[in-house]
Amino acid sequence: MCDTLRAPGPTIVRPRWSLLYGAAFTPLGALAVVEMAAPPHGLRTILRALFTLAIFTGMAIWIRASRRALDMLNWCACAPETVTVRVIESRHPHTVEPLELPAPVTSEEAWELVPR
Repeated sequence: MCDTLRAPGPTIVRPRWSLLYGAAFTPLGALAVVEMAAPPHGLRTILRALFTLAIFTGMAIWIRASRRALDMLNWCACAPETVTVRVIESRHPHTVEPLELPAPVTSEEAWELVPR
């Protein structure tokens, strides 16, 4: 975006890679322990599935939490001043007219509305 060689300013957020490594390598280490310990076949299958699911869930949570930081990785310091956002409305808002309340029914009119 910019031709300047300045370092990114304090407004640029950096991804926290240590959290990703912790979220991915901790269950991966536990998976390696399961493979070395060789528990019975049924338990081993359950633990493999559980730790594999934990690895991918941790990475997905980290990616979702770090969306802004990952987007800003290639931004330079002057990027916020040079980025233009264009908003296009897809629908025009409709105005809703208020409903009219019916007139109150008197007791004489209520007797006339009862079927015979």
